[in-house]
Amino acid sequence: MYLNIGDQRISLFVPFARQDFVRDVEADVDRLYAKWRKAFPAKTDREILAMVAYQYASFYGELKERYETALAKAQDCIAYIDGVDSGAEDSGD
Repeated sequence: MYLNIGDQRISLFVPFARQDFVRDVEADVDRLYAKWRKAFPAKTDREILAMVAYQYASFYGELKERYETALAKAQDCIAYIDGVDSGAEDSGD
C-alpha cells in the first residue's frame, strides 16, 4: 500500500486487516503536517516532518510509560490476590 504524508509517497506492506488503522494514522499525521505547514511557513518541509515525527514519538513514549505503570500495578494486584488466595488455602477456608 502507499501512504502520502507531507507530499511524500511511502510504499509499505501492511496486512489487509491493519490497512484501515494505517489509513487513519496516515490521515492524522498528514493533518498535523498540514496544520504545522501553515503555522510555520518559514520552516522547510524537512523541519516540519521532523517536528511531526517528534510529536508522534513523544505520544508513543508517554503511552509506553503509562503502559509500564499500569502493568506494574496489575502485577502488584495479582501478587496481592495470590497472597490472599494462599492465606485462605492455608487456613482451610
